[in-house]
Amino acid sequence: MTSTQTSNTHAKGTSPELIVDLGAIVDNYKTLKDLTSGALTSSECSGVVKANAYGMGSVRVAQALGEEGCNTFFVALASEGVELRSQLPNATIFVLSPFLTLDCDLLKEHNLTPCLYDIEGIDLWISSHSTPAPVALHFETGINRLGLSARNMETLLSDKTKLGQLDIKLVMSHLSSGDEQQSRHNPEQLKAFKTIRAEFPNVPASLANTGGVLLGPEYHFDLVRPGIGLYGHDPHYYENKASRLKTVATFRAPLAQIKHLKAGDAVGYGATEVSADTEIGVILCGYADGVMRAFFRHETKEGHKVSLNGFHTAMLGRVSMDMITIDLTDIPSDAYNKGDMIEIFGPNSLVENAAAMAGTSAYELFTRVSDRTVRKYI
Repeated sequence: MTSTQTSNTHAKGTSPELIVDLGAIVDNYKTLKDLTSGALTSSECSGVVKANAYGMGSVRVAQALGEEGCNTFFVALASEGVELRSQLPNATIFVLSPFLTLDCDLLKEHNLTPCLYDIEGIDLWISSHSTPAPVALHFETGINRLGLSARNMETLLSDKTKLGQLDIKLVMSHLSSGDEQQSRHNPEQLKAFKTIRAEFPNVPASLANTGGVLLGPEYHFDLVRPGIGLYGHDPHYYENKASRLKTVATFRAPLAQIKHLKAGDAVGYGATEVSADTEIGVILCGYADGVMRAFFRHETKEGHKVSLNGFHTAMLGRVSMDMITIDLTDIPSDAYNKGDMIEIFGPNSLVENAAAMAGTSAYELFTRVSDRTVRKYI
């Protein structure tokens, strides 16, 4: 593993690290893109880089995808689009969650295309333009978050003047259950979206996130919007027990101290007692860095399993702000030294297992990794 540039500066070896494999991101993009390129239809594959590219670093990720030919990106907030625009002057950048009363001038200034979800926003966007206003229209099909309702669509379609003042770049919706292959909601939303798409026959359409891409061609339409898949998590992993995607992120931190505990000694907040003589390691990483407290269950003494030089061992004791402790008892003492890096999740300690332990998702674990963690790119 060879590291290149680092995103922020810390003394070497003292801080947790997130190693981001840009090559794996590009490979995952190719895999997802290939799934949308069939004999009869072919969809454009965009890149979702909101939330700092799911914690990986939006500018570096978008640049790598751009070099592979990706020219359409999605962010959540206008501020994220502004940052991206400074590095990608010619890319198409859609803003998924604009708030027009605050973002209108910013969107125009930086050539960002809002995904609008209500009539009020559409009216405001039109009023700020002297020519047809570029826009994506985000329709509600069953997830019941942001989105134009069926009644909104009827209102819009009945007003030819208003339609003529819009340059509609995309009609879109979002799957609520794309990560569940057998969910009844997927075909229901697909049917609803086909009805909407029929009202805008000459406009590109988009429904599929990563889960939708993996559901098959019927969900792909003209443009797909993979997010989590780019970063190495297959949302169908728990059903298939396998992934079609490469691991991107390795979250790790240094072993700072090794201690021997006797039976009855305790470790960490809440004083988790050990029932036998135990060797523990203290790791310089805690919930301030993105390690969830739920990685250790105090009541049952179950801990997430981390990786150390090819060995797997469990966390022991509650996660604190800056430290975690792990059980070294069953690892040969000559197999590790102070300063060795402990993989919290990565290719040897899967993020899916970490998420299952914490009762959450890979999405949350990736985006929880804090700015205090050094990002290194390979």
